[in-house]
Amino acid sequence: MSGASDLVRAVLFDLDGTLAETAHITAAALTWACDQTGVAGGPPTAEFHALSGLPLEEIVGRLGLPEAVAELYRKAAGARVAEARLFPGALTLLSVLRARGVRVGVITGKDRPRTLATLDHLKIADLVEALVTPADPPAPKPSPEGVWWLCRHFGVPTESALLVGDSEADMAAGRAAGIRTVACGWGVGRSEALARHRPWRALTRFGELTVLLDGLTTPPTRLDGGAPRT
Repeated sequence: MSGASDLVRAVLFDLDGTLAETAHITAAALTWACDQTGVAGGPPTAEFHALSGLPLEEIVGRLGLPEAVAELYRKAAGARVAEARLFPGALTLLSVLRARGVRVGVITGKDRPRTLATLDHLKIADLVEALVTPADPPAPKPSPEGVWWLCRHFGVPTESALLVGDSEADMAAGRAAGIRTVACGWGVGRSEALARHRPWRALTRFGELTVLLDGLTTPPTRLDGGAPRT
């Protein structure tokens, strides 16, 4: 078990590709939006995924897509919220973190209405204490402002918090904020791209995150259901 000075008191999660599997929703919505606007050559799905974590309008602009793609994509993705699924183990992880008194926040590039709908669908809305989206006052990722805002909201110093995400925007925001970052290899982010941001930890499976946080948070209960450590 980690020493008291190493314990994590707040975990800030990205949503898509970190807690929830939504890559198939992104691909389908982008395909439809590009078809509707006559984008030649098919949807740039891989490039879109590579910019995950940024606000939608910024992604569309960077890829040189018609502005109308953003709203069409948002409409199509919103209609598919019910297709989102938690990664196995995510619900248990969030539940036990809250039981241990660890503060849980979400910082996402997804707009607030779709984020709230997704949290409700996944039945984790009650486990997320605070939320930062691009429409909120803090500047969106990769700015550190949202990370700092969540830490202030929780009354937790950055050295006692952890940012977990699967995108370069997540890693850049965390590094700029001076917070420990965990790169998730089960999302859409490319491992070599995430590695350039020198995350504190790089994981390949969700189960590894459970083990990591088990050692960084306080009992009474083990995340794997076993007896408390002594």
